[in-house]
Amino acid sequence: MAKRMDVGRSGWRTNAKHNMLNQLIGQEVGASPRLPKAPRRLVWFDLTAGDAAVPGDEEWRRACSPGILAYHASKSQLPVVVNLYEINPETFARLMANLAAKLPEFGYEREAVDRWRCGRSVLQVFNQSGVDADISEVRSFDAVFVINDPNSITEWAMRMSFSSEISARHVTFFRSLTTMGCNASGLKRNKETRRTRIECVDRVGAFQRSVPRFRDLCFAAIVRDDAQWAYLIETSDKWREKTEQLVKGAFKKYDRGTSISWYRTAAGQFRGDMLRLFLTKAEREGIRGQEDRWLTAPLAERIEMIGAFEDAPAPEAPVQMGLWSTDVEETPA
Repeated sequence: MAKRMDVGRSGWRTNAKHNMLNQLIGQEVGASPRLPKAPRRLVWFDLTAGDAAVPGDEEWRRACSPGILAYHASKSQLPVVVNLYEINPETFARLMANLAAKLPEFGYEREAVDRWRCGRSVLQVFNQSGVDADISEVRSFDAVFVINDPNSITEWAMRMSFSSEISARHVTFFRSLTTMGCNASGLKRNKETRRTRIECVDRVGAFQRSVPRFRDLCFAAIVRDDAQWAYLIETSDKWREKTEQLVKGAFKKYDRGTSISWYRTAAGQFRGDMLRLFLTKAEREGIRGQEDRWLTAPLAERIEMIGAFEDAPAPEAPVQMGLWSTDVEETPA
């Protein structure tokens, strides 16, 4: 199934995203063996693998998440388990064909219909939703990395409890990358999408509630992007500076800036960036000064509150620079 315009393959954005993912996974492979109390194994989950097809002029190992994971697993000093999830049967069939064609180039041999091995690393594929990803084999000595890059933000594949489930297994080293897109011509079209967008806020809230004290959440938004793409990265609090450098560098290569905020060290900016992504400008006016109450209110009340601008003049807006060049002033009926 082709990636849709919300979050999928979109020229420089997709290239920059893969550049960022390639560097994040490279960090996992390069740094993990040297960490204090280093993990014994790396376990990676791609919850939205897709078909692993790339344009003809791009390198497979750099231009799709299965290729990036497979390549780095083949070079790792530590054993790696790569778990690829793809729910769509037709997309899954193409994924299997592309893996069969490409994996031998990196030293993989097929062990079963849905499993390949390269040295001490294995890659296995599942024709099911990433929401149902099985973590029963994850052990406390593993370092876990999760990719949640859905076709559309409405198909978010990382269940809200995933991070807390990993923590419950006493895993110290855990990182995740989630792609989010909420453009003005898509999810921000009309008030019928409000419930979906509030549910997205709740998903980020689940990350906030489950993140342990030694990890943090990085909200990275592409500045002045008409498609309004952003990324949520859960990572060690000791890796804040490295993560910022990596994210900014990935997009600078394409002459794009990023606005980065951290949940633990800049909670107000983090909240503001999240609300700017998921709510229209007019809806934000409807809850100005009541953001904390809005975030904790029941769903029906939140829908009513963000619609307040329809019945009353919005408060005067403060002078501020928006993250994106296009943002609807009001939500059409």
